[in-house]
Amino acid sequence: MAAKKHRVDGISLSIVILNILIVAVLITLVVLIYLYMTGKLEDTNVSNLDQPASSAAAITTTPVSTVIAEPEIETSETSETDTPDAEIADESTETEESTEETTAPEPTELDTYDPAFFENDLFIGDSIYTGLVGYEYFPAKNVFAQIGLNPESVRTKSYDGITAVSKAKDMQPKRIFIMLGSNGLAYMGNTHMAEQMRQFTKELREACPDSYIYVVSIPPVTKDHDALGQETMVMVNGYNKLLRTMCEEESIVYLDLCSQLQDSSGYFSDKYAEADGLHFLGTAYVHMLSFFQKSIQL
Repeated sequence: MAAKKHRVDGISLSIVILNILIVAVLITLVVLIYLYMTGKLEDTNVSNLDQPASSAAAITTTPVSTVIAEPEIETSETSETDTPDAEIADESTETEESTEETTAPEPTELDTYDPAFFENDLFIGDSIYTGLVGYEYFPAKNVFAQIGLNPESVRTKSYDGITAVSKAKDMQPKRIFIMLGSNGLAYMGNTHMAEQMRQFTKELREACPDSYIYVVSIPPVTKDHDALGQETMVMVNGYNKLLRTMCEEESIVYLDLCSQLQDSSGYFSDKYAEADGLHFLGTAYVHMLSFFQKSIQL
C-alpha cells in the first residue's frame, strides 16, 4: 500500500509540473504574439540578414527606379504668409545637433539646384532636415523638422500646437519630401516603421490631395558608426527596402538618396558625413537638393 501511495503521489506531482509547464508555454506564446503584432518582436535588421557583416554595406538599391516626372498643373499658388514658423526643437536640450558652421557652401559644378524650384515645397524630417533651415537653404515656413522625430512620432508630435499634417494642410505645398526612420533603427522594428510611414502618407494625401508626395530613403552610416552596432548598414538597407515596397504599393514616388551618399564600399561617404557618422555636412544638403530636382525633372 505504501509503494502504491508513493507511485500515486509521484504521478500527481508529474501532472502538476506538466500543467505548470503548459501554462508557462501558453503565457510565452501570448507574449510573443503580442510583441509580433505590435512590431516590437521583429529584429531591426529585417532584410539582408543572411549577408555577412563584411558585405552588409554593399547591399544597395538601384537609384530612383520609381521616379516619374510631375505633370503640369494649372493652379494658382496658395499664399504662405500665414504659415507657421519651422518646427525645430530647442537644440540646447539635445545632443544630436550638428557642429558644422551654419553657412551654406557654394554648390559645385555638378551639384546645382534652383532654390525657386522648391519655394512652394515642404520638407518633413528629423534633425537632418533641421539643417535645411540652419544652413539657410530654406526659410522656416518650408520645413517641419524636429530632433528625434521618427515615422511614428511624426503623426502626433507638435510644435507650438502645429503637427506635420496640420502644417501641410495649411500650406498646401506643391511637393512634400519626407525622410524619417534613422531615429528608430536602434529600437523600432523596420516593418512597424514602414507601416507608420504608410499611415502618415495616407494622412498627408487626405490633407493635401493636390500635393506630390515623395518618400526619401534614409541616408547611410559611416563604417566607423556601423562598427558601433547601434545603427548599421544592414538596418538601413533593410528599412529602405521596405520603404521602396510600401511606395510601390501606394503609388508614391520613392527617392533613393541613400545610394547617392555612399562611397565605393557602400558606407556614408566622408565627403558628405558629419563626424558622428549620421548627420550631414553642408555639401550633403547641396547634393541632396540637386538630386531631388534632377530626379523629378527626368
